[in-house]
Amino acid sequence: MTIFGHTLLDPWFLLALPALGVAVWRRAAVRRAALPTAAVHLFAGLPRTTRQRLAWLPLALLAASGVALTVALARPVDREVVPMREDGIDIVLAVDVSSSMLQEDMRDDESYRRMDAARDRAQEFAAARDRDRVGVVAFARFAELRCPPTLDEDALGAFLRVLDTVARGSEFDATAIGVALAKAVDVLADSDAESKVVILLSDGENNIDAILPEQAARLAKDAGVRVHTIGLGRGRASLFGFVPLAFESLKMISEKTDGEFFQARNDADLAAVYERIDELETSERQDPRYRTVDRFELPLAVGLTLLLIGVLFEALIVRRVP
Repeated sequence: MTIFGHTLLDPWFLLALPALGVAVWRRAAVRRAALPTAAVHLFAGLPRTTRQRLAWLPLALLAASGVALTVALARPVDREVVPMREDGIDIVLAVDVSSSMLQEDMRDDESYRRMDAARDRAQEFAAARDRDRVGVVAFARFAELRCPPTLDEDALGAFLRVLDTVARGSEFDATAIGVALAKAVDVLADSDAESKVVILLSDGENNIDAILPEQAARLAKDAGVRVHTIGLGRGRASLFGFVPLAFESLKMISEKTDGEFFQARNDADLAAVYERIDELETSERQDPRYRTVDRFELPLAVGLTLLLIGVLFEALIVRRVP
């Protein structure tokens, strides 16, 4: 049973209300003589005083007090939802920004760079992970933390929108997969999340030996970081078309870290890959739980206050002489 939006745990106390109504009616209907006299018409011409006009008030206050105390005894409560515990995942997106990502082979009907596809799909993936912290590492010859793992979707989106390749032929133009993975693992080193994940995307093979992919994979394994790898594009461009890549480093990394390797030849493939990773990396949730919060304090306080006022008013202001 509910009353004023509150659930009553002991509604059977409300059965006392009819008895209270009868008692109030009887008290009001049966008039007691304030002063015994043989003929009341002798007082007929006297004006009514303020006390006489307020003679009904104590009974009304006592009646209202009885109603409030009865409601308090019925124990009104609220059911509040206990926030669900969610074990979020910390995810680092390691994105290749070497000049090969300028290749426009992601869509058949328009010029769409690998970098554009990587950036746009990463934005979609990150926006959907509203309960997980997501960060970004960009890498070519060196790896750079662009955004630490965060729940701030706007900040993360701002960093992803400006993600672009290094200049072709510059001193930074290379593919350091091992360095990138080691950087991503280091970013997750202080994470307190139960699950830590790196999604490493590249369109080439490692060609920087500062940290070998095998060494970085061992670092990730020891740190409890799972790595999903994505080989992007149709292969390496040549005079005779595209030379398919085996993506051996990426396959090795995912295998050693209990992750999965995906090959995305075009933009549609890449979107499907991120959807698959989104399914693989889910947050643990509990079913909604409720707690009971007592709300009897207010009717109890109102009832006791009205009772005190009614008793004092009758005893001190509209006092009757029996």
